[in-house]
Amino acid sequence: MRALLVFVLVLAACSNQPAATSPTPSATAVATTAAPSPTPTASPSASPSPITLPSIAQLSAPSGTVVWALVAGTRLFRSSDRGDTWTERSIPIGFANVEVAFADDKAGLLLGAGSPATQCQTQTASIGRTTDGAGTWQPLTPTGIADTRCKRGLASADTTHAFFTASTPSDPALIYRTADAGATWKVSTPLAAPAGDTTVFAMPGRPKAFGSVVLLDATGGQQSKDVFRSTDGGATFAFASKVPTFDGTVAFVTATRWVQIATSNTSMETTDSGASWHAYTTDYSQGPPIAPDIVFGDANVGYATVRGAIQRTADGGAHWTTIKTPGTG
Repeated sequence: MRALLVFVLVLAACSNQPAATSPTPSATAVATTAAPSPTPTASPSASPSPITLPSIAQLSAPSGTVVWALVAGTRLFRSSDRGDTWTERSIPIGFANVEVAFADDKAGLLLGAGSPATQCQTQTASIGRTTDGAGTWQPLTPTGIADTRCKRGLASADTTHAFFTASTPSDPALIYRTADAGATWKVSTPLAAPAGDTTVFAMPGRPKAFGSVVLLDATGGQQSKDVFRSTDGGATFAFASKVPTFDGTVAFVTATRWVQIATSNTSMETTDSGASWHAYTTDYSQGPPIAPDIVFGDANVGYATVRGAIQRTADGGAHWTTIKTPGTG
């Protein structure tokens, strides 16, 4: 029951994200001539209204310097200096419940998801692609994506490979993967607990790729959280490690070093791919008693966000400083 309640709360938070379907009055549609035509985009306006926190900031950090931020689900920003300064980019019109993932400062994908049916039994997905740093977006007609399950957790590995998760509150989660920049997708085998464990891992985190190795954490049962690893590019996943505590967020800094940042001062670290865990000292702190979303661009630089506020680390997670959320007053 606890896992189901948490899943419903997470889904509610995602569904409350403003949909990128109604641009501001000052937004203009970009003229299109190529076939297939780029999607009309909401262009950054000269004087947009500031975003008020608390809100939502979904981050994508493809390197130690470049970071993207989708704020309030409707405005997209890019930074080339680790979030010190930001440039607003366009977002395509007609996509709802949007997530973005970028491979660098140019190439990215967008996942749009329709309103989910009860208990996430069905949810349609749409995919957009940019190759010019979100100057324009091309709508794709992807194949291989079933309407069943809720879709989230978009993540890019490089300019051609990307992933997202598909889940319900009660079924083992699935991971979709593409090797052609979003045109075609294949689905993994369901996440399965190790032998003798009957836990259903229905709530996956965001995948993180290191070459052909793909990692993600997932929760299930009564406060059980495990890490799963794929060594075949996301086709199959196997149990890798049991996370010591349920509290907090698992962030994959490298393929072998993972940190669990907890708000209860019980942060943990592994440097051997989950074979062993030990206490980890970090000065990360926040007000809201909910787990942050954490992404790392390289072994040193990472970002944590909760309710739209953003913090940055430059030493692998030991020390954190607050940076301004782009688009806010």
